[in-house]
Parts: sequence; C-alpha cells; structure tokens
Amino acid sequence: MRDLSAAIRSGELTAEALVRRYLDRIAAVDADVQAWVHVLADEALAAARALDSESVKRSPLHGLPVAVKDVIDVRGLPTRANSASRADAEPATADATVVAHLRAAGAIVLGKVHTTEFAYFAPVPPTRNPWDLSRTPGGSSAGSGAAIAAGTAPLALGTQTAGSVNRPAGYTGTGAFKPSTLAVGGVGVVPLAPSFDTVGAFGASAQDAAYLAAGYGAAHLGLAGPRAAAPRILVLEDALISRLAAPGTLAQVADLADRLRASGLRVSRAESSVALEAVLLVHRRVLLAEAGRTHARLPLDLVGDRLAGDIAEGLAISDADYLAALSQLARFRQEFWAGFGPNDLLLLPAAPDVAPQDGTTGDPSFVIPFTALGGPIATLRAGLDDATGMPVGALLCAAPGADARLAGFLFSDVATQLDL
Repeated sequence: MRDLSAAIRSGELTAEALVRRYLDRIAAVDADVQAWVHVLADEALAAARALDSESVKRSPLHGLPVAVKDVIDVRGLPTRANSASRADAEPATADATVVAHLRAAGAIVLGKVHTTEFAYFAPVPPTRNPWDLSRTPGGSSAGSGAAIAAGTAPLALGTQTAGSVNRPAGYTGTGAFKPSTLAVGGVGVVPLAPSFDTVGAFGASAQDAAYLAAGYGAAHLGLAGPRAAAPRILVLEDALISRLAAPGTLAQVADLADRLRASGLRVSRAESSVALEAVLLVHRRVLLAEAGRTHARLPLDLVGDRLAGDIAEGLAISDADYLAALSQLARFRQEFWAGFGPNDLLLLPAAPDVAPQDGTTGDPSFVIPFTALGGPIATLRAGLDDATGMPVGALLCAAPGADARLAGFLFSDVATQLDL
C-alpha cells in the first residue's frame, strides 16, 4: 500500500489508472474466486478522476480502492448481508460512518464483497480461497480476505464479532487490524452482537491494514500518531492452543518468533492467566443473548438453520444470566490483562490449522477469546505450511486501548523489514 500511495503522491501513478488495474484483475479472476457482490466500476472511475484533479493529496489513502463487506452500508447499494431475509432491501441512502470517513480521506469505494449470513457462521457465501479454490477463505469476512489475496483490491473493510477479520486474513495470507472492541462506531453496519461488533481492516500486510484502520478510526486511538518504543513479544501458552494447534502451524509461528527475536526484539513465553476456553464460553453466552435480542423479529423461515437456532437459544437466556455473563467477561478482562505490562504484545496462531475445505469458515477458537478480551488484534503472515503450501497466520494482540502501541509496532522499521 505504501508504494501505491507514494506513487500517487509523486504523480507517477494516477488513481484512475490504479482503479482500472483492479477492475481488470476482477474481470480476470473473480469468476473463480467469487469475492465480489457489486463492483462500482463507473462510480469508482469517476471518483478517481475527481481525486486526480485535486492539487493536494488528502491522506495516505488518497486514490486507493477499498472493498467493503456487505454488512456495511454504501450509499446507492443494498446491504443484503447474504440473507434471503434482506433480498428486497432498498439501496442505502447514506454511507456507514466508516465508509464516509474513508471517502473523506480520499479512498475510493470499489464495491461490496461477500459475507456469511449476517456476519455469522452460516450459510457460507460462494467465495473461494485464492490459494486453493477447494478451500474456504474463512469468515465471516470471506470476500474481504479473498479480494486482497486474489489481487482484486489493495484494501478492504470487514467486521468482527467472533473471529471474522483476523481468521480469514490468516487463511488467505493477508494482513488484518481489528481495533479495540467497540472502539469504532457501527452506524450503518448490520449488527449481530453489539458488545463485540467492530469494523476491522484488511491489507496485503498487517501494516497496510493498520493504515486503513487509521483512515476510519477515531483520532484518540492514535493509529497515525508517533511510533512507540519497541515492544516485548510474548508467545502465549494455553491449554487450548496446545490441544488444537497443528504442528505445522506451531512451527511457522515459532519461526516468526525467532525472526522477531533476531531483529532485536525481546521475545519470551508467557502462560495465559485466564483459560482461553473459559473466555470462549462466556463470549458465546453474551453473543447468543445479544444476537437473539438484536434479531428477535427476523423472519426465521428466511434465515439459515444455524442462525435461526441460535437466535432462539439466545432469546431463552434470561436477562439475569446475560448480565452475569457480561460481569464475568469484565472480570476475565481485568484478570487477564493485569498479568502483562503496558509494552507487551502477545503472539499466538491465528487458527489451529490452515484453511479447511470449503463448506465451513474454519475454526475461530484462537481469535474469539481476544475479541472478547477487548484489545486490538493484528494478523501477521507467519509463513507457509510445509505440508500444504497454505498460508499460516499469527495473531499479535494488545490490551484494550493499546491500539496506538500495536499500530506503532506495525509501522516500525522491524515490521517493515520483516514484511509483516
């Protein structure tokens, strides 16, 4: 992304030429990958020409195309959320707040990309993993990760309620940045579980994704601020990771840790002070309760069986049990992060294994606890699995509110040299 931004800033590349490059790529490969729902070719070209005529570049995102997950409003397009219940949705009359901020920064909306239904687990969209078309790109932000990996967009927006940004990035060999949970307003975003719903960013690298997040995130997050001191990297140990992680995945994450250590960073190991499996359970209880209350009036005959069943299960959770789960989650957050210093970043696999065969979105068990624990999460490209040649991703997590520290590391010379 930085190279594209620099070329536009210098006049070596025009926004119009860049948009045409991605439109050509979509035409060449998307019949197989199926990442895109709507492509705004004419509108994107018009926006590019207008931006090219401006004498001052608005931001590093000036002239860069962005794909938008189809649970986020883009004016003039319906937001269908891959659900028959929204088949007759009218075109949005206004952009979601995050989209409006990106347009103001000079980004160009290239169109909308696929999601699972209501950004939940199933049904899955037709999108395929560009690394192996027989495999899933993950979910729910399937189209966002696949669009980047297929070279059909340099940047994309997704949303995360469980593992919907960081896991597909890991499966597709792309980068991601999910700001602190609830740090980014959701106006114009289809809700699922409001205690967790957060707009996240995709790019070819985690650094690119952090640049995109800086374009729509609140200024007080400090994503575009001064660079922080070098962090301490802690490779997280937990029974859930030990039980589920494939040897090939652990090997690539260990290799990434070695490379970080060789770059001069302090890298050590640390035990989780709260069992991640316990966090998984309380996250599920809160998610079900909120999804049920949020979508109680959905016509259940027009949504998938998984969502319909979980809405019913969520409605059966009493208010007292829901509030108890929220209290438990707050205790977990306090206890977990109290065991780490303000300069610590936690490293662990993005998923137990590489992307599985299509028909599922894969296993989000490693991402969900950190969505629930509330801090910012980046997905780094750890390497390629020796047995399959598929991408392996790693999570780099910080405490709630430490977005600037995590982004500062991603913008550092070390992250640039390691191409994270």
